[in-house]
Amino acid sequence: MQSLKFYYQFQSKIILSLLIILFSYPVYSAGSDSSSSSENISKSSYYYDALKLIKKQSFKAAIENLNKAEANQKKDADIYNYLGFSYRKMGNMKLAALNYKKALDIDPKHKGALEYQGEMFITLGQLDKARVNLKKLEKIMQEKKIPSGSNIAQKMFN
Repeated sequence: MQSLKFYYQFQSKIILSLLIILFSYPVYSAGSDSSSSSENISKSSYYYDALKLIKKQSFKAAIENLNKAEANQKKDADIYNYLGFSYRKMGNMKLAALNYKKALDIDPKHKGALEYQGEMFITLGQLDKARVNLKKLEKIMQEKKIPSGSNIAQKMFN
C-alpha cells in the first residue's frame, strides 16, 4: 500500500513538472492585457478599480466592483475571467469555474481564462483538464506566432 502511495505521488510530481515546462509559453496574467475579443469593449471605472484591487490582493472588493461592471456589460470575457481569478484566489472553486466558463463561452480563445482555468484544474488535481487547456494555449500561440520565453510557471504557482 505504501509503495502505491509513493507511485502516485511520484507520478503527480512528474506530471506537474511536465506542465511547468509546457506552460513556459507567454500568456497574459492578472493585471495585464488579456488579448481577448473583449479588448475592443469600453471598460467601466468599476472594471479598472477591480484590477487595482486585484493587484492589492483585495479580492472581495474586486469582486464587488467586477459585479457592478458586469451589470452593464454582459459580453465582456475579461470581467468573467477576473471574477474567476478572484474567486479562485479566495478559495471558491465553484464560482471560479462558473466564471471561467462564462469567459470562455464568450471568447473560447481567451488566453487569461484558459490559463487561470488550467491553474484551477491543477489545484483541483484535474490534470487531464489542465492538459486540454495547455493544448488550446499552445495552438493559440502558434496561430498568433508568439515566441516562447515567458516563465508562466512562476506565475502559476505563486
